[in-house]
Amino acid sequence: MGKQKNLQFITESEPLVMNYSTNSERLDITINENYLDDTYPLPAVSDKHDQEIKSSFGHKTIGAIGSISLLIGNMTGPGMVGIALQFQQGGWLLTILGFAAIMLLSTLAGLFMIESMASIPGNPRFQLRVEFTMLVRFYFGKWGYYIAQVFINIALQATNVASIIICAQVMDSMFIFMFKKTCGLEAYPHVRWVCETVASSNSSPFNSEYYMFFTLGYLVVLVLIIPLGFLNLDDNIIVQICAVCLMFTITSSWVIMFIIHGLNVDNMPTFGDGPGMAQIMGNVMFNYAYVTTIPSWVNEAKPTVNINKTVWGSASLSTAVFVVIGLFGALSFGHMPSSSDILSVINSSPEANIFSKICVYIFPFVVLASSIPVYSIIVRYNLMQNDLMPKSAANFVAVVLPWLIVIPFMTGDGLNKISNWSSIFFSSIANFIIPLLIYLRSIQFRKGKKKMTNEQKKILQTLIQDTVDFEENKHLLTFKDHHSMYRAFRRMARETCRRLATFAVSTLGVLILLLER
Repeated sequence: MGKQKNLQFITESEPLVMNYSTNSERLDITINENYLDDTYPLPAVSDKHDQEIKSSFGHKTIGAIGSISLLIGNMTGPGMVGIALQFQQGGWLLTILGFAAIMLLSTLAGLFMIESMASIPGNPRFQLRVEFTMLVRFYFGKWGYYIAQVFINIALQATNVASIIICAQVMDSMFIFMFKKTCGLEAYPHVRWVCETVASSNSSPFNSEYYMFFTLGYLVVLVLIIPLGFLNLDDNIIVQICAVCLMFTITSSWVIMFIIHGLNVDNMPTFGDGPGMAQIMGNVMFNYAYVTTIPSWVNEAKPTVNINKTVWGSASLSTAVFVVIGLFGALSFGHMPSSSDILSVINSSPEANIFSKICVYIFPFVVLASSIPVYSIIVRYNLMQNDLMPKSAANFVAVVLPWLIVIPFMTGDGLNKISNWSSIFFSSIANFIIPLLIYLRSIQFRKGKKKMTNEQKKILQTLIQDTVDFEENKHLLTFKDHHSMYRAFRRMARETCRRLATFAVSTLGVLILLLER
Protein backbone atom coordinates (compact mmCIF):
# COMPACT_ATOMS: atom_id res chain seq x y z
CA MET A 1 0.00 0.00 0.00
CA GLY A 2 1.17 3.50 -0.74
CA LYS A 3 1.66 6.03 2.00
CA GLN A 4 -0.94 8.78 2.33
CA LYS A 5 0.35 12.32 2.65
CA ASN A 6 -1.75 15.30 3.63
CA LEU A 7 0.07 18.57 3.07
CA GLN A 8 -1.44 21.92 3.93
CA PHE A 9 0.32 25.05 2.77
CA ILE A 10 -0.44 28.71 3.18
CA THR A 11 0.02 31.25 0.40
CA GLU A 12 0.10 35.01 0.66
CA SER A 13 -3.68 35.21 0.56
CA GLU A 14 -5.60 31.91 0.40
CA PRO A 15 -4.87 28.44 1.78
CA LEU A 16 -3.54 25.84 -0.59
CA VAL A 17 -4.48 22.29 0.40
CA MET A 18 -2.77 19.48 -1.48
CA ASN A 19 -3.83 15.88 -0.84
CA TYR A 20 -2.08 13.06 -2.58
CA SER A 21 -1.53 9.39 -2.02
CA THR A 22 1.40 7.29 -3.16
CA ASN A 23 -1.09 4.79 -4.61
CA SER A 24 -3.30 7.42 -6.20
CA GLU A 25 -3.23 8.95 -9.66
CA ARG A 26 -4.90 12.22 -8.79
CA LEU A 27 -3.90 15.35 -6.89
CA ASP A 28 -6.68 17.38 -5.33
CA ILE A 29 -6.06 21.10 -4.92
CA THR A 30 -8.29 23.63 -3.22
CA ILE A 31 -7.08 27.14 -3.87
CA ASN A 32 -7.98 30.62 -4.99
CA GLU A 33 -8.92 30.62 -8.68
CA ASN A 34 -6.04 32.97 -9.48
CA TYR A 35 -3.57 30.21 -8.59
CA LEU A 36 -4.75 26.81 -9.76
CA ASP A 37 -8.20 26.22 -11.18
CA ASP A 38 -8.17 22.52 -12.02
CA THR A 39 -7.30 19.08 -10.81
CA TYR A 40 -4.38 17.49 -12.62
CA PRO A 41 -2.76 14.05 -12.41
CA LEU A 42 0.06 13.28 -10.05
CA PRO A 43 2.31 10.36 -11.01
CA ALA A 44 1.97 7.42 -8.66
CA VAL A 45 4.69 7.23 -6.00
CA SER A 46 5.55 3.82 -4.60
CA ASP A 47 6.59 3.20 -1.01
CA LYS A 48 10.05 2.27 -2.29
CA HIS A 49 10.43 5.59 -4.11
CA ASP A 50 9.09 7.43 -1.07
CA GLN A 51 11.75 5.80 1.10
CA GLU A 52 14.44 6.58 -1.49
CA ILE A 53 13.52 10.25 -1.38
CA LYS A 54 13.73 10.25 2.41
CA SER A 55 17.20 8.68 2.31
CA SER A 56 18.48 10.77 -0.61
CA PHE A 57 17.71 14.19 0.86
CA GLY A 58 18.36 15.56 4.32
CA HIS A 59 15.67 16.47 6.84
CA LYS A 60 14.87 19.74 8.55
CA THR A 61 17.30 19.24 11.42
CA ILE A 62 19.93 21.97 10.94
CA GLY A 63 19.75 24.41 13.84
CA ALA A 64 21.06 27.96 14.26
CA ILE A 65 24.65 27.05 15.21
CA GLY A 66 24.89 24.49 12.42
CA SER A 67 23.46 26.98 9.93
CA ILE A 68 25.95 29.69 10.84
CA SER A 69 28.84 27.20 10.74
CA LEU A 70 27.76 25.90 7.33
CA LEU A 71 27.54 29.37 5.77
CA ILE A 72 30.79 30.60 7.35
CA GLY A 73 32.54 27.43 6.18
CA ASN A 74 31.37 28.09 2.63
CA MET A 75 32.64 31.70 2.79
CA THR A 76 36.02 31.23 4.47
CA GLY A 77 38.17 29.44 1.93
CA PRO A 78 41.59 29.50 0.28
CA GLY A 79 41.23 33.16 -0.63
CA MET A 80 41.90 34.06 3.01
CA VAL A 81 45.64 33.40 2.71
CA GLY A 82 46.05 36.26 0.19
CA ILE A 83 44.03 38.94 1.98
CA ALA A 84 46.99 40.48 3.85
CA LEU A 85 48.91 40.86 0.59
CA GLN A 86 45.82 42.44 -1.00
CA PHE A 87 45.67 45.03 1.81
CA GLN A 88 49.29 45.97 1.12
CA GLN A 89 49.06 46.08 -2.66
CA GLY A 90 45.57 47.61 -2.94
CA GLY A 91 45.59 49.82 0.14
CA TRP A 92 43.43 49.41 3.23
CA LEU A 93 40.69 51.91 2.31
CA LEU A 94 39.57 50.49 -1.04
CA THR A 95 40.05 46.92 0.15
CA ILE A 96 37.76 47.41 3.16
CA LEU A 97 35.21 49.15 0.94
CA GLY A 98 35.44 46.23 -1.48
CA PHE A 99 34.73 43.72 1.27
CA ALA A 100 31.80 45.78 2.53
CA ALA A 101 30.32 46.14 -0.96
CA ILE A 102 30.59 42.45 -1.92
CA MET A 103 29.29 41.38 1.49
CA LEU A 104 26.18 43.52 0.95
CA LEU A 105 25.69 42.37 -2.66
CA SER A 106 26.14 38.68 -1.86
CA THR A 107 23.77 38.93 1.11
CA LEU A 108 21.16 40.65 -1.04
CA ALA A 109 21.54 37.94 -3.69
CA GLY A 110 21.11 35.22 -1.07
CA LEU A 111 18.11 36.76 0.72
CA PHE A 112 16.33 37.68 -2.50
CA MET A 113 16.80 34.13 -3.78
CA ILE A 114 15.31 32.78 -0.55
CA GLU A 115 12.30 35.06 -1.04
CA SER A 116 11.98 33.66 -4.57
CA MET A 117 11.78 30.18 -3.06
CA ALA A 118 8.99 31.35 -0.76
CA SER A 119 7.13 32.89 -3.73
CA ILE A 120 6.44 29.44 -5.19
CA PRO A 121 2.80 28.55 -4.37
CA GLY A 122 2.64 26.28 -1.36
CA ASN A 123 6.13 27.22 -0.16
CA PRO A 124 5.76 30.43 1.89
CA ARG A 125 7.71 28.91 4.79
CA PHE A 126 9.83 26.46 2.78
CA GLN A 127 7.52 23.49 3.15
CA LEU A 128 8.71 22.11 -0.20
CA ARG A 129 12.22 21.06 -1.18
CA VAL A 130 13.34 23.50 -3.88
CA GLU A 131 16.94 23.11 -5.02
CA PHE A 132 18.83 25.82 -6.94
CA THR A 133 18.29 24.39 -10.41
CA MET A 134 14.60 23.59 -9.82
CA LEU A 135 14.10 27.17 -8.66
CA VAL A 136 15.54 28.31 -11.98
CA ARG A 137 13.32 25.86 -13.87
CA PHE A 138 10.17 27.10 -12.15
CA TYR A 139 10.82 30.71 -13.18
CA PHE A 140 12.79 30.29 -16.44
CA GLY A 141 11.69 26.96 -17.87
CA LYS A 142 13.58 23.95 -19.17
CA TRP A 143 16.42 25.78 -20.95
CA GLY A 144 17.06 27.91 -17.89
CA TYR A 145 17.21 24.70 -15.87
CA TYR A 146 19.86 23.16 -18.13
CA ILE A 147 21.92 26.35 -18.12
CA ALA A 148 21.72 26.49 -14.33
CA GLN A 149 22.86 22.86 -14.13
CA VAL A 150 25.91 23.70 -16.24
CA PHE A 151 26.84 26.74 -14.15
CA ILE A 152 26.34 25.22 -10.71
CA ASN A 153 28.07 21.95 -11.67
CA ILE A 154 31.12 23.62 -13.20
CA ALA A 155 31.34 26.19 -10.40
CA LEU A 156 31.15 23.68 -7.55
CA GLN A 157 33.00 20.82 -9.22
CA ALA A 158 35.86 23.02 -10.44
CA THR A 159 36.25 24.34 -6.91
CA ASN A 160 36.26 20.77 -5.58
CA VAL A 161 38.89 19.67 -8.09
CA ALA A 162 41.18 22.55 -7.12
CA SER A 163 40.52 21.93 -3.41
CA ILE A 164 41.33 18.21 -3.70
CA ILE A 165 44.63 18.98 -5.44
CA ILE A 166 45.61 21.53 -2.79
CA CYS A 167 44.58 19.25 0.11
CA ALA A 168 46.56 16.31 -1.29
CA GLN A 169 49.64 18.48 -1.84
CA VAL A 170 49.40 20.00 1.64
CA MET A 171 49.00 16.55 3.18
CA ASP A 172 52.11 15.29 1.36
CA SER A 173 54.06 18.33 2.57
CA MET A 174 52.83 17.72 6.12
CA PHE A 175 54.07 14.10 5.92
CA ILE A 176 57.51 15.43 5.02
CA PHE A 177 57.38 17.89 7.92
CA MET A 178 56.28 15.23 10.42
CA PHE A 179 57.85 12.02 9.09
CA LYS A 180 60.60 13.37 6.80
CA LYS A 181 59.16 11.53 3.78
CA THR A 182 56.11 11.01 1.59
CA CYS A 183 55.63 8.46 -1.19
CA GLY A 184 53.42 7.64 -4.15
CA LEU A 185 52.97 5.46 -7.23
CA GLU A 186 54.35 7.09 -10.36
CA ALA A 187 52.46 6.47 -13.62
CA TYR A 188 54.70 8.22 -16.18
CA PRO A 189 57.42 8.12 -17.45
CA HIS A 190 57.98 5.02 -15.30
CA VAL A 191 55.60 2.90 -13.27
CA ARG A 192 57.37 2.81 -9.93
CA TRP A 193 57.09 3.60 -6.25
CA VAL A 194 58.82 6.91 -5.47
CA CYS A 195 59.44 8.88 -2.29
CA GLU A 196 60.31 12.52 -1.69
CA THR A 197 61.99 14.08 1.35
CA VAL A 198 61.93 17.79 0.48
CA ALA A 199 58.74 19.86 0.54
CA SER A 200 58.06 22.33 -2.26
CA SER A 201 56.92 25.86 -1.51
CA ASN A 202 54.75 25.98 -4.64
CA SER A 203 52.79 22.75 -5.06
CA SER A 204 53.40 19.02 -4.75
CA PRO A 205 56.70 17.66 -3.37
CA PHE A 206 56.79 15.31 -6.37
CA ASN A 207 58.42 16.28 -9.66
CA SER A 208 55.93 18.30 -11.71
CA GLU A 209 57.14 16.60 -14.91
CA TYR A 210 55.99 13.19 -13.64
CA TYR A 211 52.44 11.86 -13.45
CA MET A 212 51.27 10.01 -10.36
CA PHE A 213 48.61 7.34 -9.96
CA PHE A 214 48.30 8.44 -6.35
CA THR A 215 50.28 9.80 -3.42
CA LEU A 216 49.97 9.06 0.27
CA GLY A 217 48.55 12.54 0.80
CA TYR A 218 45.90 11.94 -1.85
CA LEU A 219 44.88 8.59 -0.33
CA VAL A 220 44.60 10.00 3.19
CA VAL A 221 42.48 12.94 2.02
CA LEU A 222 40.29 10.60 -0.04
CA VAL A 223 39.67 8.25 2.89
CA LEU A 224 38.82 11.14 5.20
CA ILE A 225 36.59 13.16 2.87
CA ILE A 226 34.89 11.00 0.26
CA PRO A 227 32.61 9.12 2.72
CA LEU A 228 31.16 12.46 3.85
CA GLY A 229 30.06 13.19 0.28
CA PHE A 230 27.71 10.20 0.30
CA LEU A 231 25.89 11.54 3.35
CA ASN A 232 23.23 14.25 3.35
CA LEU A 233 23.81 17.89 4.18
CA ASP A 234 22.33 17.68 7.67
CA ASP A 235 24.64 14.73 8.43
CA ASN A 236 27.70 16.91 7.73
CA ILE A 237 26.85 19.71 10.14
CA ILE A 238 28.99 18.41 13.00
CA VAL A 239 31.98 18.46 10.62
CA GLN A 240 31.18 22.06 9.67
CA ILE A 241 30.95 23.13 13.31
CA CYS A 242 34.30 21.52 14.15
CA ALA A 243 35.95 23.02 11.05
CA VAL A 244 34.74 26.54 11.88
CA CYS A 245 35.93 26.21 15.48
CA LEU A 246 39.37 25.12 14.23
CA MET A 247 39.42 27.97 11.71
CA PHE A 248 38.71 30.56 14.45
CA THR A 249 41.37 29.00 16.68
CA ILE A 250 44.00 29.12 13.94
CA THR A 251 43.19 32.67 12.79
CA SER A 252 43.19 33.88 16.42
CA SER A 253 46.68 32.44 16.87
CA TRP A 254 47.75 34.30 13.74
CA VAL A 255 46.51 37.62 15.09
CA ILE A 256 48.44 37.03 18.34
CA MET A 257 51.58 36.26 16.32
CA PHE A 258 51.07 39.41 14.24
CA ILE A 259 50.87 41.51 17.40
CA ILE A 260 53.95 39.82 18.91
CA HIS A 261 55.90 40.39 15.68
CA GLY A 262 54.97 44.08 15.82
CA LEU A 263 52.59 46.36 13.93
CA ASN A 264 53.84 49.20 11.76
CA VAL A 265 51.47 51.59 9.97
CA ASP A 266 54.12 52.25 7.33
CA ASN A 267 53.67 48.67 6.07
CA MET A 268 50.17 49.34 4.71
CA PRO A 269 49.28 52.34 2.51
CA THR A 270 45.87 53.96 2.36
CA PHE A 271 45.87 53.53 -1.43
CA GLY A 272 47.93 50.91 -3.23
CA ASP A 273 49.43 50.84 -6.72
CA GLY A 274 47.38 50.50 -9.90
CA PRO A 275 47.63 46.72 -10.39
CA GLY A 276 46.96 46.13 -6.70
CA MET A 277 43.79 48.22 -6.70
CA ALA A 278 42.62 46.60 -9.94
CA GLN A 279 42.70 43.15 -8.31
CA ILE A 280 40.65 44.08 -5.25
CA MET A 281 37.16 43.14 -6.45
CA GLY A 282 38.23 39.86 -8.02
CA ASN A 283 40.06 38.72 -4.89
CA VAL A 284 37.24 39.87 -2.62
CA MET A 285 34.44 38.30 -4.67
CA PHE A 286 36.23 34.94 -4.58
CA ASN A 287 35.56 34.79 -0.83
CA TYR A 288 31.76 35.09 -1.10
CA ALA A 289 30.92 32.25 -3.49
CA TYR A 290 28.40 30.66 -1.11
CA VAL A 291 25.02 31.73 -2.47
CA THR A 292 24.50 28.55 -4.51
CA THR A 293 24.56 26.56 -1.27
CA ILE A 294 21.72 28.57 0.30
CA PRO A 295 18.68 26.72 -1.15
CA SER A 296 19.93 23.33 0.10
CA TRP A 297 20.55 24.84 3.54
CA VAL A 298 17.10 26.45 3.69
CA ASN A 299 15.50 23.14 2.70
CA GLU A 300 17.09 21.41 5.69
CA ALA A 301 17.09 24.22 8.27
CA LYS A 302 14.72 23.93 11.19
CA PRO A 303 11.63 26.16 10.91
CA THR A 304 12.81 27.95 14.06
CA VAL A 305 16.04 29.18 12.41
CA ASN A 306 15.89 32.92 11.73
CA ILE A 307 16.88 33.12 8.05
CA ASN A 308 17.72 36.83 7.92
CA LYS A 309 19.76 36.91 11.11
CA THR A 310 21.66 33.78 10.09
CA VAL A 311 22.64 35.09 6.65
CA TRP A 312 23.51 38.59 7.84
CA GLY A 313 25.34 37.26 10.91
CA SER A 314 27.38 34.71 8.94
CA ALA A 315 28.36 37.24 6.27
CA SER A 316 29.24 39.89 8.85
CA LEU A 317 31.32 37.52 10.98
CA SER A 318 33.19 36.17 7.96
CA THR A 319 33.87 39.69 6.73
CA ALA A 320 35.20 40.65 10.16
CA VAL A 321 37.60 37.69 10.03
CA PHE A 322 38.76 38.70 6.54
CA VAL A 323 39.39 42.31 7.55
CA VAL A 324 41.15 41.48 10.82
CA ILE A 325 43.52 38.98 9.16
CA GLY A 326 44.18 41.39 6.30
CA LEU A 327 44.81 44.45 8.47
CA PHE A 328 46.95 42.81 11.16
CA GLY A 329 48.88 40.69 8.65
CA ALA A 330 49.66 43.67 6.43
CA LEU A 331 50.65 45.85 9.40
CA SER A 332 52.88 43.15 10.82
CA PHE A 333 54.83 41.96 7.77
CA GLY A 334 55.92 44.72 5.42
CA HIS A 335 56.81 44.44 1.74
CA MET A 336 55.50 40.92 1.20
CA PRO A 337 56.56 39.47 -2.20
CA SER A 338 53.76 39.29 -4.76
CA SER A 339 54.13 35.51 -4.97
CA SER A 340 53.77 34.98 -1.22
CA ASP A 341 50.80 34.36 1.03
CA ILE A 342 50.27 34.66 4.76
CA LEU A 343 51.11 30.97 5.30
CA SER A 344 54.61 31.23 3.84
CA VAL A 345 55.17 34.52 5.67
CA ILE A 346 54.21 32.98 9.01
CA ASN A 347 56.46 29.97 8.41
CA SER A 348 59.47 32.20 7.74
CA SER A 349 58.74 34.51 10.70
CA PRO A 350 61.19 34.56 13.65
CA GLU A 351 58.19 33.94 15.92
CA ALA A 352 57.32 30.71 14.11
CA ASN A 353 57.13 27.64 16.35
CA ILE A 354 55.88 24.06 16.15
CA PHE A 355 52.29 25.12 16.87
CA SER A 356 52.26 27.84 14.18
CA LYS A 357 53.82 25.51 11.61
CA ILE A 358 51.28 22.80 12.32
CA CYS A 359 48.52 25.41 11.96
CA VAL A 360 49.97 26.45 8.60
CA TYR A 361 49.64 22.87 7.35
CA ILE A 362 46.24 22.28 8.94
CA PHE A 363 44.61 25.52 7.81
CA PRO A 364 44.23 24.75 4.07
CA PHE A 365 42.98 21.30 4.95
CA VAL A 366 40.41 22.67 7.42
CA VAL A 367 38.95 25.38 5.18
CA LEU A 368 39.00 23.28 1.99
CA ALA A 369 38.35 19.72 3.12
CA SER A 370 35.21 20.69 5.04
CA SER A 371 33.66 22.33 1.96
CA ILE A 372 34.39 19.49 -0.51
CA PRO A 373 31.63 17.15 0.76
CA VAL A 374 29.17 20.05 1.05
CA TYR A 375 29.64 21.00 -2.61
CA SER A 376 29.42 17.34 -3.63
CA ILE A 377 26.14 16.93 -1.76
CA ILE A 378 24.65 20.06 -3.31
CA VAL A 379 25.64 18.88 -6.80
CA ARG A 380 24.01 15.52 -6.06
CA TYR A 381 20.82 17.16 -4.75
CA ASN A 382 20.48 19.23 -7.91
CA LEU A 383 21.12 16.25 -10.18
CA MET A 384 18.59 14.07 -8.37
CA GLN A 385 15.68 16.47 -8.03
CA ASN A 386 13.36 16.26 -11.02
CA ASP A 387 14.83 12.76 -11.65
CA LEU A 388 17.58 14.10 -13.92
CA MET A 389 19.80 11.27 -12.66
CA PRO A 390 19.28 8.25 -10.42
CA LYS A 391 21.01 8.31 -7.04
CA SER A 392 23.87 6.02 -8.11
CA ALA A 393 24.73 8.12 -11.18
CA ALA A 394 24.37 11.39 -9.26
CA ASN A 395 26.71 10.06 -6.55
CA PHE A 396 29.29 9.11 -9.15
CA VAL A 397 29.21 12.52 -10.86
CA ALA A 398 29.05 14.57 -7.68
CA VAL A 399 31.26 12.59 -5.30
CA VAL A 400 33.56 10.23 -7.22
CA LEU A 401 34.26 12.00 -10.53
CA PRO A 402 36.28 14.94 -9.11
CA TRP A 403 38.66 12.49 -7.41
CA LEU A 404 39.25 10.72 -10.72
CA ILE A 405 39.79 13.95 -12.65
CA VAL A 406 42.61 15.11 -10.39
CA ILE A 407 44.71 11.92 -10.69
CA PRO A 408 46.83 12.99 -13.72
CA PHE A 409 47.27 16.51 -12.31
CA MET A 410 48.36 16.02 -8.71
CA THR A 411 51.97 17.00 -9.34
CA GLY A 412 51.46 20.16 -11.37
CA ASP A 413 49.47 23.35 -11.08
CA GLY A 414 48.04 23.55 -14.62
CA LEU A 415 44.63 22.13 -13.83
CA ASN A 416 44.60 24.06 -10.57
CA LYS A 417 44.93 27.32 -12.50
CA ILE A 418 42.24 26.27 -14.98
CA SER A 419 39.94 25.24 -12.15
CA ASN A 420 40.46 28.53 -10.34
CA TRP A 421 39.68 30.49 -13.50
CA SER A 422 36.58 28.47 -14.34
CA SER A 423 35.35 28.56 -10.76
CA ILE A 424 35.74 32.34 -10.65
CA PHE A 425 33.87 32.83 -13.95
CA PHE A 426 31.09 30.34 -13.35
CA SER A 427 30.87 31.00 -9.60
CA SER A 428 30.46 34.74 -10.06
CA ILE A 429 27.50 34.21 -12.38
CA ALA A 430 25.98 31.32 -10.42
CA ASN A 431 26.34 33.03 -7.03
CA PHE A 432 25.45 36.60 -7.91
CA ILE A 433 23.77 37.10 -11.28
CA ILE A 434 21.42 34.08 -11.48
CA PRO A 435 19.94 34.51 -7.95
CA LEU A 436 19.10 38.16 -8.60
CA LEU A 437 17.57 37.36 -11.99
CA ILE A 438 15.45 34.70 -10.28
CA TYR A 439 14.19 37.29 -7.82
CA LEU A 440 13.29 39.78 -10.55
CA ARG A 441 11.40 37.03 -12.36
CA SER A 442 9.60 36.04 -9.15
CA ILE A 443 8.33 39.60 -8.76
CA GLN A 444 6.77 39.38 -12.23
CA PHE A 445 5.23 36.07 -11.22
CA ARG A 446 3.67 37.61 -8.12
CA LYS A 447 2.42 40.59 -10.06
CA GLY A 448 0.64 38.11 -12.32
CA LYS A 449 -1.16 36.80 -9.21
CA LYS A 450 0.93 33.61 -9.27
CA LYS A 451 -0.99 32.14 -12.19
CA MET A 452 1.01 29.07 -13.17
CA THR A 453 1.65 27.56 -16.56
CA ASN A 454 1.18 23.84 -17.18
CA GLU A 455 4.96 23.40 -16.93
CA GLN A 456 5.01 25.12 -13.54
CA LYS A 457 2.18 22.90 -12.33
CA LYS A 458 4.20 19.82 -13.27
CA ILE A 459 7.23 21.26 -11.47
CA LEU A 460 5.09 21.82 -8.39
CA GLN A 461 4.09 18.15 -8.51
CA THR A 462 7.75 17.16 -8.43
CA LEU A 463 8.46 19.48 -5.52
CA ILE A 464 5.54 18.02 -3.55
CA GLN A 465 6.87 14.50 -4.07
CA ASP A 466 10.28 15.55 -2.75
CA THR A 467 8.82 16.96 0.46
CA VAL A 468 10.31 14.95 3.31
CA ASP A 469 9.29 16.00 6.80
CA PHE A 470 7.65 19.40 6.96
CA GLU A 471 4.59 17.94 8.63
CA GLU A 472 6.76 16.77 11.51
CA ASN A 473 8.18 20.29 11.95
CA LYS A 474 5.28 22.64 11.19
CA HIS A 475 4.19 22.73 14.85
CA LEU A 476 7.41 24.67 15.57
CA LEU A 477 6.13 27.64 13.55
CA THR A 478 4.17 30.40 15.20
CA PHE A 479 0.72 31.20 13.84
CA LYS A 480 2.03 34.43 12.30
CA ASP A 481 4.96 32.71 10.60
CA HIS A 482 2.83 29.90 9.25
CA HIS A 483 0.34 32.32 7.71
CA SER A 484 2.72 34.75 6.04
CA MET A 485 5.22 34.44 3.21
CA TYR A 486 8.91 34.91 3.98
CA ARG A 487 10.21 38.33 2.92
CA ALA A 488 13.83 39.43 2.77
CA PHE A 489 12.86 42.97 3.80
CA ARG A 490 9.41 43.14 5.35
CA ARG A 491 9.41 46.91 5.82
CA MET A 492 10.52 47.61 2.27
CA ALA A 493 7.99 47.88 -0.54
CA ARG A 494 8.16 45.30 -3.32
CA GLU A 495 8.95 47.96 -5.92
CA THR A 496 11.82 49.27 -3.81
CA CYS A 497 13.19 45.74 -3.51
CA ARG A 498 12.90 45.34 -7.28
CA ARG A 499 14.91 48.50 -7.85
CA LEU A 500 17.50 47.39 -5.32
CA ALA A 501 17.84 44.00 -7.04
CA THR A 502 18.11 45.67 -10.46
CA PHE A 503 20.86 47.95 -9.18
CA ALA A 504 22.69 45.00 -7.61
CA VAL A 505 22.58 42.80 -10.72
CA SER A 506 23.69 45.73 -12.92
CA THR A 507 26.61 46.54 -10.61
CA LEU A 508 27.69 42.93 -10.38
CA GLY A 509 27.38 42.46 -14.13
CA VAL A 510 29.80 45.34 -14.73
CA LEU A 511 32.21 44.00 -12.11
CA ILE A 512 32.21 40.51 -13.60
CA LEU A 513 32.84 41.87 -17.09
CA LEU A 514 35.78 43.89 -15.77
CA LEU A 515 37.17 40.86 -13.94
CA GLU A 516 37.15 38.74 -17.10
CA ARG A 517 39.06 41.29 -19.15
